[in-house]
Amino acid sequence: MSLGHAAARKRRRRAAAGAGRPRRHRLSMPPAPGASDLDLSAMSPAMVDRLFWRAGFGPTEQDRAQWTGRPVAEAVRWLVSTPAGVAGTPGTREGKPLDPTADDTDLVLSWIDRMVRSTNPFVERLTFFWHRHWATSRAEVSPPQLMLRQNDLLRRYADLGPNASASFRDLAREVTTDPAMLRFLTGERNVRGAPNENYARELMELFGLGVTDAAGRPNYSENDVQQLSKALSGWQIDDRDPDQAKSYFTPDRWYNGPKIVFGSFGNYRYEDAVDLVLARPAHAPFLVAKPWGEFVAAPLDGATLQQLVAAYTGSGLRLRPLVEQILGHPALFASLDEPDMVKPPVVFAVGAMRALGAGVTDTSAVDHLDAMGQVPFFPPTVAGWEGGLSWLNTNTALARFGFVAGLAAQQKLDDVLGETPGAAYDRAYAAVGRPWVARGSEQAIRDYAARAASSTTRLRRERQLMLRALLLAGPDGQVM
Repeated sequence: MSLGHAAARKRRRRAAAGAGRPRRHRLSMPPAPGASDLDLSAMSPAMVDRLFWRAGFGPTEQDRAQWTGRPVAEAVRWLVSTPAGVAGTPGTREGKPLDPTADDTDLVLSWIDRMVRSTNPFVERLTFFWHRHWATSRAEVSPPQLMLRQNDLLRRYADLGPNASASFRDLAREVTTDPAMLRFLTGERNVRGAPNENYARELMELFGLGVTDAAGRPNYSENDVQQLSKALSGWQIDDRDPDQAKSYFTPDRWYNGPKIVFGSFGNYRYEDAVDLVLARPAHAPFLVAKPWGEFVAAPLDGATLQQLVAAYTGSGLRLRPLVEQILGHPALFASLDEPDMVKPPVVFAVGAMRALGAGVTDTSAVDHLDAMGQVPFFPPTVAGWEGGLSWLNTNTALARFGFVAGLAAQQKLDDVLGETPGAAYDRAYAAVGRPWVARGSEQAIRDYAARAASSTTRLRRERQLMLRALLLAGPDGQVM
């Protein structure tokens, strides 16, 4: 996959054809009516579950006990203001500490481990959202320390407690000169006399504006791409010491001369290039739709779009006010009785690990995520992952079920002599964190428990294992 070259351009254009719309992980069904009638001042257990799935990796029993009956706004404030942290025993690989610079498997496992042990999972969830927005692949970036540095950068703009004033403008400026991005989109080759247009194009097309506005008008021209690339020239990477790798600006490699971008004339540099893009009328509607589509399944209506744009632009493009409005919006709690958003593989896998109390001990998480179609640090294109129903097919569904079955098999499966089918179901349900299960699914799983052979210790344990796998990785376990 050579994303920075012309051979990949056509594929990237296809992936970006909907770049003006958020990449939603949702089912093709309208939201259930009545979300606006919910009492946001007192969350039900189902509302707690919904919030912590959409803004994290699923609820814990502590989350349910802490937030049931309390206002949505309080829980959202906790999510966006609580600093990042990890707890528990660090992950290992076959008994050895993880080393993210040793190989790519440990690189991925290290982030999965952090997600699993996160004390405020929203920070890691938002970090992963930024990773998909500014999609950068280790397949094109070396050494791996550059990816780790970028990961830390994105986390600073997801950890909105200590960084409450974080803005998209500051994030965009930092990513623009980030070594991983400079290498991924060949920005380090962008020099005076030989402009490289890759990053300039994607800054407008995928990261800041989208291809067209709401009326279908182009948001930029080929001349804008050419002129913006000149403004972005002059940056290099010093990675002689990978652990101290950094980018730096070389004035004599920069196109020092007049440029006309979006009809404006000036001798622009990189920070000006970012500001010119973010000042376009199409930017705010494009950008606010991205996190909306990440957390909310319902389409973004015109009135809500205006409110979010006002909050975003009125705060100076700050991220926290925007995120707070989205997470606290009634639409997030639509269709509680029939969840309508597909869990991306990473959310599914990390959620299952947290529900089962399983940590990183081997490579199974990476192996299964690869089969599910989503490996962190390896987006398939600069447009990220497609998402939605594309996550689910025969192969990926089997990979999801196999991953959970493997995790469940590692749990202590006590044999309860004389355990009734109903008691076996209840024990399994509690063991996997009491997830949402539709009534029809519950009855079908209970019917299985009643039919399953249980005359020996081995058979009863097999029944218990299958019940846990069905509850956590059956059809209902795929949605949130």
